[in-house]
Amino acid sequence: MASLEYVALLTSDVEEWNRWREEEPETHVDLQNADLRAANLMLANLARVDLRRADFTMANLKGADLRFSDLRGANLIGARMIGTDLEGADLRGADLRTAEDLTPEQLATTLGDESTTIPSDIVIPRRWRAEFTAR
Repeated sequence: MASLEYVALLTSDVEEWNRWREEEPETHVDLQNADLRAANLMLANLARVDLRRADFTMANLKGADLRFSDLRGANLIGARMIGTDLEGADLRGADLRTAEDLTPEQLATTLGDESTTIPSDIVIPRRWRAEFTAR
C-alpha cells in the first residue's frame, strides 16, 4: 500500500521529493497502487521505487528517473514518457500501449513479458523475446 505521505510529497513538490530522495537514498519507497493519474512528475527521481499497480494514466513523466523501479502491473496509458529513464525497470504486466513518446531504446534494458502491452508501432525488445523462449 502506498504511503499517503509519499504520494502527497511527490505530487505537491517534485523538487522537494528529489531532495528528500538524495538525503535518504536507502529508504524503501512503497508506492504500490498509488493514484498518480495526471500527476506532473517531470524529472522526478523514482529510481528503485516499488510502483506495482500504480496508476500513471495521463501523468507527465518527462525526464523522470524510473531506473530499476518495479512497475509490474502499472497503468501508463497516455503517460508522457519523453526522456524517461527506464533502465532495468520491471514492466511485466504494465500497460504502456498509449504511452506518449516511448521509444524502443527506452525499453531495450527493461524486463517485460507477454502480459506487458506496448504501442503497436514498437517492436518487442529482443531481451523480452529471449525471456519468452527461455520458459
